[in-house]
Amino acid sequence: MKEFLNYYYYLLPDKIRKVGQTYFFKIHNYYFGFYPYNGNIEELPSLLSLNNYMGYQFDRINKIILNREGYIITQKENNFYILVLLKTISKESISLKDIIDFPRLEISFPLLNRTNWYSLWSQKIDHLEQIRNHLKKEKTLIYNSLPYYIGLAENAISYLKYSNLENHHLAICHKRVKAEESLMEFYNPLFLIIDYKVRDLAEYYKSLFFDTKWDIKEIINSIKRVKMNPVDTIYFYIRMLYPSYYFDKVDEILKGALQEKEILKITEYAEDYEYLLYELYLLFKSKVNIVGVEWITKKFAN
Repeated sequence: MKEFLNYYYYLLPDKIRKVGQTYFFKIHNYYFGFYPYNGNIEELPSLLSLNNYMGYQFDRINKIILNREGYIITQKENNFYILVLLKTISKESISLKDIIDFPRLEISFPLLNRTNWYSLWSQKIDHLEQIRNHLKKEKTLIYNSLPYYIGLAENAISYLKYSNLENHHLAICHKRVKAEESLMEFYNPLFLIIDYKVRDLAEYYKSLFFDTKWDIKEIINSIKRVKMNPVDTIYFYIRMLYPSYYFDKVDEILKGALQEKEILKITEYAEDYEYLLYELYLLFKSKVNIVGVEWITKKFAN
């Protein structure tokens, strides 16, 4: 790897540390991460432009480094990699403030846009429905739980259609935000997309619930401190309805990265999460014209 980095980037590190599939090294006082890239190649020019755009207004964002040929990605055997200069190397976990203070978006990057929730979520449901029968023998936990979470996703889609609200508050967001994610990874430019600004907030709170087991009352109290206008509030609620936390686990299990029993960390807390959604409805209904999910409201209103 040392010779490879020297040839393509004119860098010759003394030591290289491998974590998962990523290589980390230091030269003088500069830290680097050599990250595998499995995303859409066509999005890379936009990703680089977004990274450069952010660099002018936010010095904490880590920076993509081009190789000697001026390309963003470099192929090593059958894998693609991107070199990133790590301006932020802190292993400290992100906070709500980090999400709120993330740089704003003032120009457009169409290829990175993920605001078409209706289409993306519908495609996800269609795919899972198509493969469900193939899981019946070998992945019984997923097979049995899929209908419930597909139903929850359909609730989110229906709510999106019912609300019929235009949201113009685009922002620089992350594909996913994990509550225990380090600041170094939070400022990794390879994980950025364009979406509504409540995306990161919702994914953060879902992770607080499922990954760190935050108490529902603590989550509600935290959300109370976040300023959202009426449209953002409704989009936040819709995003909380959508079970990305479950679908992500399923994807990892089907790839072989996790054992199927990991899905129990989601399914065993299904009713608790329903109650969180109910509490969110109670919190928001006094502020915006919001309609609760009927079956959840009936379940907990008594």
